[in-house]
Amino acid sequence: FIIVSGFTLLLLSTKLNFDNEGAFDTISAFLSISTGFSITALSIIATSSFSKKLYRIEDAKDNSKTLLHTLVGQFKLSTFAFIVTIGLIVLFKFIPDEEVCLLTIKSYKISCSIILKSTIWYMTLVSFYEFIGLFRTFTKFVIKSGTN
Repeated sequence: FIIVSGFTLLLLSTKLNFDNEGAFDTISAFLSISTGFSITALSIIATSSFSKKLYRIEDAKDNSKTLLHTLVGQFKLSTFAFIVTIGLIVLFKFIPDEEVCLLTIKSYKISCSIILKSTIWYMTLVSFYEFIGLFRTFTKFVIKSGTN
C-alpha cells in the first residue's frame, strides 16, 4: 500500500500534474457532504436495534472485535480521510503562489505547492473509494436491519 501510494503521489507530482486546483472547491463541498452522510449514518446505526445484534457477533477476520466495532471503524477511517482532505485543501488555499522548486526529476520541477496539490488529489481518490465502500456497507446495513 505504501509503495503504491508513493508511486501514485510521484505520478501526480510529475507526469500527471496539471493545473486543476479550480476543482478543489467542488471536491471540498462533496467531502463536506460525505462527512455529513457518515455522521448521519453513524447516528442511524447507533439508534438501530440491529446494532445490538452486531455487537454480540464476533468479527471473523479479527476475533478481538465485534461486527459493530468493525462497522464503526470503517466509518471512522472514512470520515478521517474526508476531514484530512478538506484540511489539505484549506491549507493549500493559504500557501503563497510563489513556486520554489524543491527538486527536479527529469524535466519536471516539483515544489511544495505541487506536492500538496498531488497529495490532495491522492486523498480525493482515497476519499471517493472510501465513500463508495461506506455507501455499500450502509445499504447492506439498512437491508439487514429491515429483515430483522
